[in-house]
Amino acid sequence: MTRSASVLVVVVGVLVAAVGCAPADVAGNYTVNVTNGENGCGFDGWTVGDSSSNIPLLVTQSDSTVQLDVQGGTGGLLDLVIGGSLFNGEVSGNGINAALIGSNAARQGACSYTITVDLDANVNGDFIEGELQWRPVTNHHADCGILETCVTLQSFNGSRPPT
Repeated sequence: MTRSASVLVVVVGVLVAAVGCAPADVAGNYTVNVTNGENGCGFDGWTVGDSSSNIPLLVTQSDSTVQLDVQGGTGGLLDLVIGGSLFNGEVSGNGINAALIGSNAARQGACSYTITVDLDANVNGDFIEGELQWRPVTNHHADCGILETCVTLQSFNGSRPPT
């Protein structure tokens, strides 16, 4: 293969890869259902398999930047408990990676911590599904124990009106 043909193949490959990662249109008013998974952090009141349904989720997007606003009673509860209900993140292809960084401090002995919830989701057409990973962010005191490395999981799915 000639050098110019090799360069052309590389350029075409890069363009195809870039187009494949273009952000999908994920914006909309979704209604989602959430199911509790493993409670690795031992959160009080968490029952594996419990679920909540009809949670309003407003997703706004500007190019590859995305915000997911948990609304309704669930959003209010998140604001009260962890100090936030707004995920900020990125869209790549039909995938969404975002984080809700809580601001309310909790204590366990001399351990102080907040909660960050990481969201990993995929949107296919008008359907969204993914996982939430709840992680304490601690002051690294010895009293933190399992909170230093634990993860508590939820799965979710839902839809938006047809686009």
